[in-house]
Amino acid sequence: MKVLAIDCSAKSVSVAIAENGKLLAEGFLNIKLTHSETLMPIIEQTLSNTRLTLKDIDAFAVTAGPGSFTGIRIGISAIKGMSFADGKPVFAFSTLEAMALSIANSNIFSGVLCGLMDARRNQFYNALFKIEKGEITRLTEDRLIEADLLKNEILEFNIPVILMGDGAELFYSLSGEEKAFSLAPETNRVQRAAGIAIKASTDNNLTPLSPDALQAIYLRKSQAEREREEKLK
Repeated sequence: MKVLAIDCSAKSVSVAIAENGKLLAEGFLNIKLTHSETLMPIIEQTLSNTRLTLKDIDAFAVTAGPGSFTGIRIGISAIKGMSFADGKPVFAFSTLEAMALSIANSNIFSGVLCGLMDARRNQFYNALFKIEKGEITRLTEDRLIEADLLKNEILEFNIPVILMGDGAELFYSLSGEEKAFSLAPETNRVQRAAGIAIKASTDNNLTPLSPDALQAIYLRKSQAEREREEKLK
C-alpha cells in the first residue's frame, strides 16, 4: 500500500511517501515561510520525484495534533482535500507518537523518548515512550505539562532519556545544571512525516478514518479562545 503522509504541526513541514514499509521519498523544509506557502509545492515535488500522482496513492496519513493550531488545521485540510475526491482512507496520528515512530525506525536509540512541543507559558505538549530494539511502548498519554514537573519525572528514570521535538532545545535550556537527558541529533530532532508514512503502509491494525471523520487533536484551547474568555470574565 502506498501512503502519502504530512506533518506541519510546528515550524517545519514534512511530506513522505512510503510503500509497504519502505520509504520512497521525503520532502522537508524548516524555513521562515508559512505552511500555506510551502506544503502543496512540497507535496507536488515529492509526488513528481517518485513518478506518482494522487491517483496512485492508496491512503493518507497526517499528524493531527497536538501542535500549532494553524499548522494542524492546514495539514488536516490538505489531507481532507486530497482524500475526499476518491474516498481514500486517512490515518490520524498523534504528533508526539510520530516522533517516537521516526526515531524508532532509525534504530539509533534505545531508552526513553521524551517528545516535546513548546506550548508557551513554561508548558509543553509532551508524551514519554520507551524504545527498545525498534519497538515502542507508550509510557504516558499526550498531555500538557509544566517544565518543572516533567523534569522531576524524567529524573526518576535510570536509562537514557532523549529529547525530541520543536520544544526539545527550550526544555533543555530550562533544565539547569542537572541534565539527566540529552538532545536528539539535529537531523532527528524535529517532527517528520516519514515515521507515520511507514507505519500506515504496514500496520493492518490501524483504524482508517473517512475524510469527514478526521479531526484535530487539541490539548488546550487556542490563544484567541482563551483571550476571548478572559475578556468575557
